[in-house]
Amino acid sequence: MIKFAFCYEHDDTLNFVKNEVQSCLRQREVEIAAVCCHNAYELAQRIRSNCPDILFCDLDKDDAPLRSTILNVKRANNRLICISTRASSGRPHAEDVLLEPLFIMPELNRKHLWSYAALAYEKVLDEPDSFTYYVRPSYIRIPVHEIRYFASEGRRTHIVSAEYRDIFYQKLDVVEDLMCQKNCRFMRIHKSYLVNASFIAGFSRDYVLLTTGEQLRISKYEYYQMLTDQLKNLKNTKLRHHPSYSEW
Repeated sequence: MIKFAFCYEHDDTLNFVKNEVQSCLRQREVEIAAVCCHNAYELAQRIRSNCPDILFCDLDKDDAPLRSTILNVKRANNRLICISTRASSGRPHAEDVLLEPLFIMPELNRKHLWSYAALAYEKVLDEPDSFTYYVRPSYIRIPVHEIRYFASEGRRTHIVSAEYRDIFYQKLDVVEDLMCQKNCRFMRIHKSYLVNASFIAGFSRDYVLLTTGEQLRISKYEYYQMLTDQLKNLKNTKLRHHPSYSEW
């Protein structure tokens, strides 16, 4: 079971955040273990026997005790995901890089709590060599090497693999960030396409040719330039020859 911790000074805020996160995941038929506290001292006491995977808190720039406690949690569980519901003013604290992944919610409301709770939960479930997404009533995990490309349609994203196609609710920008964090070789060629470099056979100014014979459109010259530069850096990528397409 994934363990959540909630650290807020005031009970009304604490209960609001905890209840909304639990409601979000309960709708997905997921039960979580929850630990609640009001300050860094209580958090430090509670994590001694129950180290969380996901932490919701107010991490102000100058809150040294809480930041120090969270760093201790991170040392005990290096996969900890921290979500702060108060954007620090000015420059971020120098130690915040040690807390990555650290997400800052723009506002403390139901919409953002549900979005970040689902994102954090999926990230904890995820493995370096797989991609995890939710389609009611369960989470699905697919090996990254099987994914040919992602295609967006509004807030929905199509995932196209060697075996099947599926649709889940997530923005393509979020998917792209997740794949970058995994250091996977997925390349943006269009506002609606994110392509696995392993399936690229060649490309022209306007299209990418996949090893399956599919052609995906390159929408802007900027994407073409980025694709050219990225593929040049992949020295071990060997693309099949196709007339009118570049090969590497």
